[in-house]
Amino acid sequence: MNTRRLLVALLATGCFGLSLAAPALTPVEPTAAAPTKLNDVQGKTVSLQDFRGKVVLVNFWATYCKPCREEMPSLERLKTRLGARGLNVIGIAVAEETSVVTRFLSTRPVSFPILLDREAASMAQWKAIALPSTYLVDRRGRLRAKLVGGTDWESPALVDALERLLNE
Repeated sequence: MNTRRLLVALLATGCFGLSLAAPALTPVEPTAAAPTKLNDVQGKTVSLQDFRGKVVLVNFWATYCKPCREEMPSLERLKTRLGARGLNVIGIAVAEETSVVTRFLSTRPVSFPILLDREAASMAQWKAIALPSTYLVDRRGRLRAKLVGGTDWESPALVDALERLLNE
């Protein structure tokens, strides 16, 4: 296991072994989201720029991160609930091999793209400090909020915050 993967694993499992609660999104000063261009699990290149004009929830996660695995079903339900209103969800698997992610997705399928950040370079660009880390990007490609740790994405407070962003 390389040093970067070990560090990511320690952060994911040591610091944020949280039960799923409903922490609040932390608003951030609107700034351009980090340019992100990664391959998905099928090998197709996906860029955050492809989603310009849409609200995007970007979730950094890993199969070895328990809170990440626990929140995945609620992310899928959130996408189903708000997708028609313009919410897009992107999962970015950090420090993982394609085969590991694919095996995980075979037991917990999702309808949103899962991108591979094998060396955690994108995670560093986004200044994500732990897993899971989630960011909201507005229709203009600006970072608007973040949330660190696992959560229930169907909580009323989070859904309300997302609906407000979708209504802008």
